[in-house]
Amino acid sequence: MGLRSLFKKKKQQQQQHQEPEPDNDSIPIATAQAFEMASRMEDELEKVFKKFDANGDGRICAEELGAIMRSLGHPASEEELRGMIREADGDGDGFIDLREFIELNNTNVDEVHETLCHAFQIFDADNNGTISADELHNVLRSIGEDCSLDDCKRMISGVDIDGSGTIDFHEFKVMMTKGARFDHSKSE
Repeated sequence: MGLRSLFKKKKQQQQQHQEPEPDNDSIPIATAQAFEMASRMEDELEKVFKKFDANGDGRICAEELGAIMRSLGHPASEEELRGMIREADGDGDGFIDLREFIELNNTNVDEVHETLCHAFQIFDADNNGTISADELHNVLRSIGEDCSLDDCKRMISGVDIDGSGTIDFHEFKVMMTKGARFDHSKSE
């Protein structure tokens, strides 16, 4: 297990706060939201970092990483721990400092965001920035799912935060990271 995978769940939770690329009219708002989200994420990562940094010296060493790994039920050999440190150690000092820790955790956030964007585009057939019940129904039928248009409407209503009757990118991220309130199996 690599250090990156250790934080995968936390990063997925943080994904829900990222916004899609804004149009020109919303650039100032989107920039402010992105700054606020990045600041919140850095604060959270700093808290996690301090838990790893048991001696409070501002760096995570292999021994501190090993203690956390063992407490999470993932004991690692000294060689594995050194490999994890090397994976994140940008300045080559043999430790992970806060900046490196934040960079390590932000890398996968971008990858997950890109994957979610691609998935959203598949569902958003007319490229209008939302997924309608018809679009959802067409995609699900194309992959062999047996569901009705009414089922798709109920699925959408389970994640439709703003009540628009469609799913925008933010709602899609929430659905993909936390799940929907609608359970198709309960409707049958």
